[in-house]
Amino acid sequence: MFEDLKKNIEQEKKIIADMRSIQVGMQNDIANKKFYLSNFNALSHQLVLLNNTVPELLKEWSPIKKFTEKPKKINTFKGVKKRISNITKPPTVKMNYVSPSTKEKQYVTVNKTDKKAFLEKLKLSKKSLHDLKKINNKELKNASTNKPSIYAKISNKFFLKYSEKLTPKFSDLNNDLKKANIRFLLSTYLSMAMMSTAISFVFGILIFGIIIIIDLNNWIYALIPVGLASLTMTGFYLYPSSEANSVQKKISQELPFAAIHMAAIAGSNIEPTKIFKIIAESKEYINIGKEMKKIIAQVDIYGYDLVTALKNVAEQTSNKKLEELFSGFATNIATGGELKNYIEKKAENYLLDYRLEREEYSEMAGTFMDIYISILIAAPLVLMMMFIVMNIAGLGMAGLSITNLLFLSIGGIVIVNIIFLAILNAKQPNV
Repeated sequence: MFEDLKKNIEQEKKIIADMRSIQVGMQNDIANKKFYLSNFNALSHQLVLLNNTVPELLKEWSPIKKFTEKPKKINTFKGVKKRISNITKPPTVKMNYVSPSTKEKQYVTVNKTDKKAFLEKLKLSKKSLHDLKKINNKELKNASTNKPSIYAKISNKFFLKYSEKLTPKFSDLNNDLKKANIRFLLSTYLSMAMMSTAISFVFGILIFGIIIIIDLNNWIYALIPVGLASLTMTGFYLYPSSEANSVQKKISQELPFAAIHMAAIAGSNIEPTKIFKIIAESKEYINIGKEMKKIIAQVDIYGYDLVTALKNVAEQTSNKKLEELFSGFATNIATGGELKNYIEKKAENYLLDYRLEREEYSEMAGTFMDIYISILIAAPLVLMMMFIVMNIAGLGMAGLSITNLLFLSIGGIVIVNIIFLAILNAKQPNV
């Protein structure tokens, strides 16, 4: 019986380990909460049924049982039959099964009356663990799409020693990388910049060599390698700042609606950390979700309290409004304020700013329309009339014929249209 008790205890340890992993999964995956709860309940029932057999196993295993038990007198044939049935049919029964988690053949000892219930819960947990494995495989498949950059690996191989020495001199660039949510460390980013600069310099030398082969007098093009290398390095330096500004604008577009969503969640008196998890898992707030995930990571992985995590992320975010929201959130939690009222007021302010921004854009679009009509519609018509008159009079301008002037004018109009559309597109807020 000692071996039976040992097997039961080993199985209980495995069940407790599975319950812990399910509890962690339930905290990180709120969308599948019902599934995790059903699996958790099935395992807890198995644990209870296995615990029920412990007294019986200890009683049968006890070496002093035969000295403590009082002999019962058997006076009738009925009493003898009952005593024999108790001996041949013990209250516990040993059963073999295949473990749903390890796929190994095992056995446990349960009470006869609990055998059916144990099998039902085992079947339920087996199905749940199979579904859980499918969910985990899906998450791993999604995670595998974000693979490490091969180019970054190659760049680190050649330039990591130099880039690590330069990192203290580029603290501003490091802040821009964090605000832009670029997934590279500063040392890796500098290694990539050096690698790209070296490649562009070699490419510039090749271009210069081809030009020299065509004509040996084209030494003026010796600046091409240096120019390409300089442009590449400048582009790498300015890109994080530009991306941070882009992220800041996108956060401003999502913030009013995310704040309304957060206020609705806070109204249910849910634990504050859950608010950020729900927003982070939503596909509607991609850029704000990334900032929320930073908070969750600091709480769940690094062990910070929510107030400290909010302050840390507020210092790194590129959007001033979101920084104010996180700082106010931290203050409300620390002082015991009403989160729902605070977020509702912030949501009203953000929505008002959103409407004012749309009105300003409408007014600006009207102004641009007037400029467009004046410069790119009326002016070319006047210019065309002038060219017609000059053509009739046989006049020219700066030694150019009317045909050449006409082509130059059309090219200028096309270029101005492109510039105009680029400016209008840059000023247009996201929907």
